[in-house]
Amino acid sequence: RRGARLSPEATERLRELAAGLRATWPDVLIAAQALYVSRAAGRADVVLGLPMMGRMGGVALRVPGMVMNVLPLRLAVTPEATFAELVRQVVLGVREIRRHQRHRYEDIRRDLGLLGEQRALVGPLVNIMPFDYGVDFAGSPARARNLSAGPVEDLTVNVYDRADGRGLAIDHDGNPALYDDAALAAHQERFLHLLDRISGSDPHRPTAGLDIATPQELALVLDEFNHTEQPVPPTTLIGPIEAQAARTPEATALVHGDTRLTYRELDERANRLAHHLQSLGARPGTVVAVSVPRSAELVVALLAVLKAGAAYLPLDPDYPAQRLAYMLQDAAPVCAITDRAGRLPEDTGVPLVDLGTLDVSGRPWVNPARALTPAHPAYVIYTSGSTGRPKGVVVPHSAIDNRLRWMQHAYGLTGQDRVLQKTPSSFDVSVWEFFWPLREGATLVVAEPGAHKDPARLARLIREQAVTTCHFVPSMLQVFLTEPSAADCAGPLRRVFCSGEALPRESAHVFARTLPGVALHNLYGPTEAAVDVTYHACDPDGSGPVPIGRPVWNTRLYVLDAARRPCPPGVPGELYLAGRQLADGYLGRPELTAERFVTDPFGAPGSRMYRTGDVARWTEHGEVEYLGRTDHQVKLRGQRIELGEIEAALAAQDGVDGACALVREDRPGEQLLVGYVTGGADPAAVRAGVARELPEHMVPSAVVALAAFPLGPSGKLERRELP
Repeated sequence: RRGARLSPEATERLRELAAGLRATWPDVLIAAQALYVSRAAGRADVVLGLPMMGRMGGVALRVPGMVMNVLPLRLAVTPEATFAELVRQVVLGVREIRRHQRHRYEDIRRDLGLLGEQRALVGPLVNIMPFDYGVDFAGSPARARNLSAGPVEDLTVNVYDRADGRGLAIDHDGNPALYDDAALAAHQERFLHLLDRISGSDPHRPTAGLDIATPQELALVLDEFNHTEQPVPPTTLIGPIEAQAARTPEATALVHGDTRLTYRELDERANRLAHHLQSLGARPGTVVAVSVPRSAELVVALLAVLKAGAAYLPLDPDYPAQRLAYMLQDAAPVCAITDRAGRLPEDTGVPLVDLGTLDVSGRPWVNPARALTPAHPAYVIYTSGSTGRPKGVVVPHSAIDNRLRWMQHAYGLTGQDRVLQKTPSSFDVSVWEFFWPLREGATLVVAEPGAHKDPARLARLIREQAVTTCHFVPSMLQVFLTEPSAADCAGPLRRVFCSGEALPRESAHVFARTLPGVALHNLYGPTEAAVDVTYHACDPDGSGPVPIGRPVWNTRLYVLDAARRPCPPGVPGELYLAGRQLADGYLGRPELTAERFVTDPFGAPGSRMYRTGDVARWTEHGEVEYLGRTDHQVKLRGQRIELGEIEAALAAQDGVDGACALVREDRPGEQLLVGYVTGGADPAAVRAGVARELPEHMVPSAVVALAAFPLGPSGKLERRELP
């Protein structure tokens, strides 16, 4: 238990506020607690527990014994509503539940099916005693002392009016299994701060302007945790690669199977192709599509596009023709590079550059001239779209250059390092795999197509090529660590990076046992912010959730509530990103860009921040923990998927009346994408139809036909009830 006092001045202002709202000060205190719980829990639906006397009628008042009851008060708390409206909800709600104060708390839980652990009926209890707390025995004054708060399920707030002129007394009782002293003290300090803000604010203004974070906490989460300013030169993604080729022309730049290219050979091959691309119209501000399987030719093609000054658009050769055609039409590239005829749709009107037949030996081998600046686009990568249309993310050179400069500062590649490239080029992790080693004089080891799915082949490649640096999505890391030969990789490996989905702590422990001495780093970031924006070095002996970490250079992280106000440490909110690494937006989608890239109220005038849709919270040590999603976007094996796009594809199949999709994890670590349809369509035919439209990673593992979807009382789909 922690006790505190609200100042006499603030207490008097609350009384005046209550009178002005035609309510009582207990009503105002209950409304304030509801607002606090809403902000602290990130929920608009708040249920408080209110202790009631349970004595109805004159006879009941004279019966000795304990008849107090706890009743639930349900309130809707939204940032748009005013505090006056919230107080009115409380007044009407308390009036209603008083009619039921003899309906026992235990019976309500039973009637609602909320028996058992983790099935709480209410959140925090608010116990307000608006009466004189003095005790007088035959003229001898006495003072009551609380010896024990008794059992507390979660949190209880006791408010006393002791009529002593010292302001309201406020005690916080916390369940020791849920709150330590520091956490309880933080809750109390924030609540007192909120009461002080409420007492001095206009109750007819939206509650969005009322913070629960104290001034000290605001300074932490906005400034101290985001102290990442670092000067970087105004360079492009390709510039340092060309400079490295000039410094170490005979060093090995790339290995792929039996192919070995020096920096000079790689540079000259890319230059000749770049001159050809420029003759086709490639220049800064344009896009060139690249659809080549993982190979030395793919690396040459990507470098050539950048050398020509254009932005590259990676197209996975394994994608369905319909999706490839959409991206070509949407991005309107000046040309598309492929390694053989027939790999790309030919009816899109985009000129094809076939590396299988192209002869560029007569082209200049020197770097082409280009009016390229850091503000120009470096690449365009398409991500899943909630409306059924994938969207192209445009990332400028300045953003990815900052990302790679930070990475080199943090992890320091040398000419002796060998970096494995195994991520498909259509996913943004591939960007640092391709270009980080080539900027720093290291060797790029390119895996064979399909090898990224085979742990035995990967382990063999790491050993044979003495790979020092590689990346895994956490789910693939789990599979890799079960491979018997994985332990033999501890010799060459120095560092492994994880990103793409939440890293389980158990996986980090297994990693430390299997690959002792190898550093494991957990990274986080969306395509919209140049691959990664946070980093965390995993402690082999760590416990609890693995944080996604701290912000990288010139990047700011904000954890904001529904009103876009900063959340204090420990309080969940939506994660927003700001700073140098933000993408320009979505190609040809200004409305969507404006929706996701919004004004940064905490940065310099004109700056933006990106809404990730991820739920996160700050730790007291200045790191961020990932908690989940705010929408129906999911990560499956490291790849971002909008369930809405899959549902749109399911609904478009013949015989389907309705569709939904979700990711199931019936057994720990085994995630399955499942589609559900109504309307009598054949599930196998539906799945085959979806496979013709969507990439392999977006095709449901199973399609289940239902007579009807399970619906809740409001008519909404109950996803938890799906088989």
